Amino acid sequence: MTNIDNRSFDTADEPFQPTSEVASAPLLPDPGVLWQVFRRNTLLVFGLFFLVLLLAAAYLATATPKYQATASLIVEPASDPVRTSEPAQQGAIPNTDEIDTEIRLMSSPLVASIAAQLYSERFASPDGDPFSDAEIEALASEMSRSTGILRSGSSKIIDITTSGPDAQFAAATANLIGEAYLQSQIDNKSQRSESTQEFIKERLDELESNALSAQAALDNYRAERGLVTSSGGTNAEQEVSNLNTQLASARADLAEKQGRLNAARQQLARGSGGADVGAALGSSTIASLRQQEARASAELAVLTQRYGELYPERRQTESELADIRRRIQEEINRVLSNLQADVQTAQSRVASLTASRQSAIGAMSSNSRAQTGLNELAQKAEAAQSIYQSFLERSQEGAALRDSEMPDARFATRAEVPKSPYSPNYVLTIALAIVVGLIVGFVGLLASEYLRRGVQTKRDVERRLQLRYAGAIPTLKSTIKRRQALEAPQDYVLSHPHSLFAEAFRSIRTFLMLSPGKRSRAIAITSALPGEGKTTTSVCLGRTAASEGLRTILVDADLRRRGASDLLEYESDHDMYDYLLGDTPLGQCIYRDVMSGLDVLGSNATPDGGKNPLQEHTVERMLAELRGLYDVIIIDTAPVLGVAESRVLAASADRVLVITQWRKTSIRAIEAVVDMLIDSGAKVTGLALSQVNIKKYASTGDGDVYAYAKKFRGYYTN
Repeated sequence: MTNIDNRSFDTADEPFQPTSEVASAPLLPDPGVLWQVFRRNTLLVFGLFFLVLLLAAAYLATATPKYQATASLIVEPASDPVRTSEPAQQGAIPNTDEIDTEIRLMSSPLVASIAAQLYSERFASPDGDPFSDAEIEALASEMSRSTGILRSGSSKIIDITTSGPDAQFAAATANLIGEAYLQSQIDNKSQRSESTQEFIKERLDELESNALSAQAALDNYRAERGLVTSSGGTNAEQEVSNLNTQLASARADLAEKQGRLNAARQQLARGSGGADVGAALGSSTIASLRQQEARASAELAVLTQRYGELYPERRQTESELADIRRRIQEEINRVLSNLQADVQTAQSRVASLTASRQSAIGAMSSNSRAQTGLNELAQKAEAAQSIYQSFLERSQEGAALRDSEMPDARFATRAEVPKSPYSPNYVLTIALAIVVGLIVGFVGLLASEYLRRGVQTKRDVERRLQLRYAGAIPTLKSTIKRRQALEAPQDYVLSHPHSLFAEAFRSIRTFLMLSPGKRSRAIAITSALPGEGKTTTSVCLGRTAASEGLRTILVDADLRRRGASDLLEYESDHDMYDYLLGDTPLGQCIYRDVMSGLDVLGSNATPDGGKNPLQEHTVERMLAELRGLYDVIIIDTAPVLGVAESRVLAASADRVLVITQWRKTSIRAIEAVVDMLIDSGAKVTGLALSQVNIKKYASTGDGDVYAYAKKFRGYYTN
């Protein structure tokens, strides 16, 4: 940062103190400043923004659409659809490692080859001919490369996702990869089943022979010892078992019949005559006779009431009733006799069964030694039969399941032909382009501000350079609305004295004339580099001052470029060289600008020799003479960084105004110029920005009039 001490100004001047050194910095940046920074870089920001959008549009226009189709498989162990030996059982729930293994299997070249083979069977090749082996191999490679297989979260679902430029091919590939995986599982199970079946068949004949031999030995042993029965036990055991059953039944029958006989005897002992014996009561014959007895008794009762004892019909009825009662008693006696006979028969049967049972038990005891050998042979036969039966059932089961193998997975969803591409995603790409465009624009804004080397605003002048801000000079084009300037700037200030462009020079002149210190006379206009507009500024300042009645002279001290002399078409028999060398008086070297009344002390040509007339004593003598003749002396000097004589002129002038091109000249160059001027003893009054485009919002900051140019439109005639 340039340090400006009291040498920079007149003796009455105070050093410039920027407001940023006095006031404390705010916590947050000024929103107005941020808005101005954005508006100053609007074209850059929107240019970068639309460039990103254009690149995104170009990408969307040139990118090959890619379609994506997804099929999902759910991994779950399948139960066998047919079981010959036991009910179907569900397999265990697969764990993470098992599912990862299945994913690796799905991604294997084998599955891709099966899928390619299935594709070749269902679809035609691009040339219409059947797929060749090379085409199927290339198709398998393409399917494997375009397919991704991932587990869906922590579930048992595996997603098969295929992407490619062909929507039909993507959907078919996803489905065929799933089908190929299921088919590979079925093939593997079938191979294992066939291997198992071959082993079982090899062992089945041998086991059958062993089982038959063991059973034959058992049967022969039983036959030799009389132990064989149809149910598999010994004859004695079966006989005892049957006799026990029959004896129990006979005893129960005897108890029942004995009970009925005892009951009848008890009733007879009470004098009932047997009429109320249960067996008699249940006899159908007695029941019929009872009915006849009841009918005859009823008829006799009627006849007894009507007739006497000798009445024939009465006597006949009495005789019939007596006969019926005799027959009833005979039937009762017969029933009681039958009960006694049944009891005797039952007793005989129990006695017989008891004797037979004792005999069978004796036979069973005699066979106990032979039973030990029988048991051993029975166990061997049973073991041989069990093994043979197990192999036989497994063989039957394998034969039943030979064509019904089920994979340990199934389709959860099949892939459908996608209707729109997933890439490029137009909505996402445009949204991302907008976001990236804004980010790039913002980064570009920051980079522009960070890399900006030129002076742009009043803040830059006062805070970064610590110089007084003299004002800004706009470009003529930016002050004229919707039309090109038809005149040169130095002519426009005369033809449009009330324009914004002319007002800029009056503002700078006012700054130079009214700034602290004694009244300015000689004002040196200089710059760091060529082409920054100091000559145009000098000419316009001189013309505006002269047109307002001030005695003004413009000294073209840039002898090597002669910029002001060319602009004002300087013509004189004697020029500045003659005057400085003392050969010609001042009056003969001055050219009067007819349009403004501005006097010009210039040069007719660029000097050829190496002698420099701008020496300290000649400059002092020239300025002393001019101060006595003019109110305003404007000295157009050469750029300070390149020409040393400019420092001599600046040191001799009353004021020095540094001109820098807006947003172009680096701050380092300006700092170097100011340091050189201060070291030479020049009085740097301030810095003015030239060639400002005031159409850019707040182009020189909110501390300048151009931030509010629209509000002052009525004050200017452009």
